[in-house]
Amino acid sequence: MGVGPIETVGNLGKEPGRTEMMDTTAMHFDKGYALNGFGFVTGIWEVSIGHDEDLAWWLQAVKERWPDTQVLTEGAFGLEWRKHTRNNALLNYRFDAKGTGAPGSERELEIKWFMNQEFRLGLLNNWTTSSPEMVIDFTRYDLPAHEPLGPQREWSLMNVLNQKGTRPQDKPIRLGQLDAEYQRRIYARYPELKNLA
Repeated sequence: MGVGPIETVGNLGKEPGRTEMMDTTAMHFDKGYALNGFGFVTGIWEVSIGHDEDLAWWLQAVKERWPDTQVLTEGAFGLEWRKHTRNNALLNYRFDAKGTGAPGSERELEIKWFMNQEFRLGLLNNWTTSSPEMVIDFTRYDLPAHEPLGPQREWSLMNVLNQKGTRPQDKPIRLGQLDAEYQRRIYARYPELKNLA
């Protein structure tokens, strides 16, 4: 779901929707902050089409729980990001979230993302059964990419393995099943993942 009341309050009702808004925010401001030293969420579309009461409630709840939170425009955020991230060489963004149980957020699943200048890696597992972590996405940023020739509603950078699962090769696999070169790249940045092979 997300922090937006359109898909949360609109679909789940006031109390469960607002709970989902805060649970999603906490994923970024608690665990995300602990992993990365920063956290951010966006609420753009909702600001322009209503849900004022739910947005006001959310902003107040965020202010109470995380009092140092700032509300910035996208442009101001971009400029602030540039101050701290002059280029992508040192970028190492990590995300770890367990599902909340809301529609589209399976409670038993945990996803871990590792994103840097070279690649993004997504690992998914069922934490309630201690199932092995499976690679659902491995996208290298150094391979040639070509945007679609004509306009398209959705376009994704897909090369090695993609989370959308739209191609035959996009089946979840164990980390140790990736090509040796891909594993070398991953372990060079995240040696702690070797025990998942």
